[in-house]
Amino acid sequence: MAKILPTDGNWIPESCSFPEDVMIDMLEELSRDVPNLTHKEYLALAALQSKWMAKLANRQPVTNPLPPPAKKPKKIPPKQQEQPSEEERREVYIDDVDDNEMVNNRIYIPRLRPTWRARHFNILMRAFVIKQGILNKHIHWQILDKIMSAPEAEGQAELQAFVDNIGRP
Repeated sequence: MAKILPTDGNWIPESCSFPEDVMIDMLEELSRDVPNLTHKEYLALAALQSKWMAKLANRQPVTNPLPPPAKKPKKIPPKQQEQPSEEERREVYIDDVDDNEMVNNRIYIPRLRPTWRARHFNILMRAFVIKQGILNKHIHWQILDKIMSAPEAEGQAELQAFVDNIGRP
């Protein structure tokens, strides 16, 4: 028996017509192989064939359309942050700086509470505050809650004021 291959690569039409083809082949063979069929028996076979075809017509599978192609995710451009000037980006070794010289220090506060998000603050402070670790000794949860719950600019100003207060000689 020859293998039936779809011509367009789509198996749905062949699979839909398979039960119908089987029924037609069976009834044709039955009418040919059984000798001496009366007219009444031949009409009964034709009626059986029409009933089967009616039932098969109602039970044909519905072809599912291909799903639409997936949408490409939207690319959200990163926030444009203000680029610090060359002087602000200048890196220095803290031990080589005079204690009273003002240095720019970027402070990172991670997400320590579920309502916070990680933030960076560029704070101007005297070098001795960094050298002696004064900021680490004086920072507490109250000030962290205050600066982390405030918007960016307000939080920066609050932390700058706090550092200015503890960094006075």
